[in-house]
Amino acid sequence: MLIRRNRHRVPSLNTASTADISFMLLIFFLVTTSMDVDKGITRQLPPVEQTEDTTPTEIARDNIMEIAVAKDNKISVNGKPVAINGLRRRIETFVEKAGDKHLITIQTDADAAYDTYFELQNELVAAYASVRDKESMRRYGRHMAELTPSQRATVASTCRQHVAENYDNNTKGGDR
Repeated sequence: MLIRRNRHRVPSLNTASTADISFMLLIFFLVTTSMDVDKGITRQLPPVEQTEDTTPTEIARDNIMEIAVAKDNKISVNGKPVAINGLRRRIETFVEKAGDKHLITIQTDADAAYDTYFELQNELVAAYASVRDKESMRRYGRHMAELTPSQRATVASTCRQHVAENYDNNTKGGDR
């Protein structure tokens, strides 16, 4: 007697909705993922002057603070190494002492990390904000954020930023 084996057929899958499901998953992941935002420095450049007056300004050596970032990401102020967390207070003290006749120069090595330069700029902005806040308290008895726009403009004009950045275009990081 022969035993007959029944062939089992594997049922085919209905793939009609597979494309719909994959597009829904794609949209879901696009909507729910977060993208890293690029770091950047917001600066408003001064307006271009229409005059061709290029006479050099004489500045006393005591009114210049030289900040340098070396290729090993070490920061020095006037040739002396300083930690990034102590930089804000040094800038505040310097700006308050020198007044409107100060100048801060920044020299960054082309091989230095951008994060170090970014932290330096943050400390610089925070120091100027602190100096302006002290000036607004002295002048108006209120913090800078509480002033009217005209009062803010007055304080900002008395505590202007005097920062010069030096770029060496001959190194590999600069463009001519």
